[in-house]
Amino acid sequence: MDGQIKTIPFWMTCFSHYISKCLLISIYWSCGLGGGPILHTIIVCSLYRWYSYADDRIIKQITRKLVEDHQIFVCSFLGNTQWLIHLFRIYGANIGNNVILPDFSSIFDYNLVTIGDHVRLNINAHIVCHTFEQRILKLVPVTVGNSCVLMSGSIVMPGCKLMGNNRLYPFTLVMKNDLLQLNTQWKGLPAQSYVAKPILFRSAPVCDDVVKCQQKSENFDRLSSWYEKFSNIYTNVHELQFMNWGYADLDEHIDDSTGYYSKKLYQQVLADVTLTAQNILEVSCGRGAGAAWCVRTYAPRSYVGIDPSQDVINLCEKLYSTIPQLSFMIADPKTHLSFENESMDVVLSIETTNIFDEIVAVKQFVNEVTRVLTPNGYFLWCGLCNVDGSSVLIDYLTANDAFIIGEKVNITRNVLHALDIQSNSRADFIDRYMQPADQEYCRLLAGLPGTQLYDNMQQGRAEYWRAVFCKKTTKKTPIV
Repeated sequence: MDGQIKTIPFWMTCFSHYISKCLLISIYWSCGLGGGPILHTIIVCSLYRWYSYADDRIIKQITRKLVEDHQIFVCSFLGNTQWLIHLFRIYGANIGNNVILPDFSSIFDYNLVTIGDHVRLNINAHIVCHTFEQRILKLVPVTVGNSCVLMSGSIVMPGCKLMGNNRLYPFTLVMKNDLLQLNTQWKGLPAQSYVAKPILFRSAPVCDDVVKCQQKSENFDRLSSWYEKFSNIYTNVHELQFMNWGYADLDEHIDDSTGYYSKKLYQQVLADVTLTAQNILEVSCGRGAGAAWCVRTYAPRSYVGIDPSQDVINLCEKLYSTIPQLSFMIADPKTHLSFENESMDVVLSIETTNIFDEIVAVKQFVNEVTRVLTPNGYFLWCGLCNVDGSSVLIDYLTANDAFIIGEKVNITRNVLHALDIQSNSRADFIDRYMQPADQEYCRLLAGLPGTQLYDNMQQGRAEYWRAVFCKKTTKKTPIV
């Protein structure tokens, strides 16, 4: 009788389970932990393509059990790697380059999914191509265009088309057959178009009236307050050691909570400049993890980290006071650096651009850096630049006669990639340790996807550069 539910005999279930487990043990017994997963994957991929044409119920059950075991023993370790992408492609999914999927359950109905380049799915984000409607299974393809980001808990239903550079905020549900236009953001259940409100506004480089000066002062005071809170909120050295955005090669995809990508940013900024047996000054050293790593890795003669926040410096001293050659002190880089003339071989500035929006502060800072650097000393810098020419610090440094530009490299794509990889762990940290009223601003400071700073980079309004400046020997050092 049509429509009647067919039961599977108990003996058949036991038999198929026994056979599948014998096959599983045989695979790993014969090939070991190294070759077992490879052979298991080959068998499962072969059976998957043949499964739809098989008529024997026992064979189908054995195949299903092998697939379930493969998801447990192999697929669980493939999340956020390109191996998972290759597996989905074998299953029939059309997936572009530089795509990150968190786990095997991210997509269903593989042969109906088309994903473009540079797409990111966060944990518990799903692309679904099937629905059951009035006992009828309906399958409709889903297309996700280039550079789309699906944040945690977001779901794309069958028939949807994301045209490109779309952003789905957490727990967003895109309904069946929805068309998301290019360069749009969506939020809610069901999804509705969303325009993120800017949190920070850049003031003009020069304050030409009292109101503008007051607004600028309030912005900087607020930024400093949040930066200090973000730096000092948690004192466990094993979590959130680094505060910079990080650098990742475009083929790296593993989320690492030990500061791996932040260390790589330091390596990029250092370029070919050696720190060994040199006197180093780091401006706005944050929690001090970068300074400690540089001392342990490069063995400088001395390394001084400065920061205008007393609480931040106290934290640095608490965490790293036992490391020789490393010291921390309170200093405001916008006013005066309390070091002797030509006493530093290298000055490091990692992501300190935001505190130098006023030309007066920029000139003072550059003059101080020039004063404390030895002849042929290096000023190593990285940070965000606005393409509209309003990035005062880097423009002033580039045009300054005191320095020779040794190297200037655009690393925007690598920084964006690092932010994508670390977005889950950093968002989780903010959710756990920051007050709800503070979280949105902290996400901005952390450069998380969906924030204004991240969007500016992704959409080409801002670029992330690193640069090496060498002090000219002919420049006379001012006497203090």
